[in-house]
Parts: sequence; structure tokens; C-alpha cells
Amino acid sequence: MRPPTGGRMRPPAQQFGLLGLPAVQAPKQKQSHSRTAKRRAQHKIVAPTLNSCPRCHSPRRPHRVCPVCGTYAGREVVAPQEHDHDHDH
Repeated sequence: MRPPTGGRMRPPAQQFGLLGLPAVQAPKQKQSHSRTAKRRAQHKIVAPTLNSCPRCHSPRRPHRVCPVCGTYAGREVVAPQEHDHDHDH
């Protein structure tokens, strides 16, 4: 009988390991230092983007409520926090 089309039949020794669990595949070749460095070049810390609030002009993250005046998209969404204590933060 022929195997079903579209799939490749593998011997059972390659499909499963010694304990009957699926075999874990390993890379065929060592990855070069330049390829490793190119991949790691993207692992960097970037400073967050800040825009100025159109109402109070304080710095805020884009697409977020302004922490100082509590506005977003031209309307007040959150009431600004009033501090009822004497010390500064």
C-alpha cells in the first residue's frame, strides 16, 4: 500500500526518542559570531517617545492621558489629582 500523498513517512526511530516522547530537533550547524551579533544588535533599550500635551505642554506618552491635566483628545478624561499634603513628590 502507498503512503498518503503530501506527507513524508519517517521511520519511527526519528519521530520519537528513547522514552517514547517526540524528539527535539537541534540545529545542523553552529551559528556564526557575525550572525549572532546581528541578532543581538536589536536587543537594545530605547528611550520612550514623549510628546507635549496640547493643553498644558507637559511631556506625556503618545496615545495616553496627560498625567498633569488629565486630558486626552481635547477633552478632560480624568480629574487632575489634588494633593492634600504638604510635602513634594
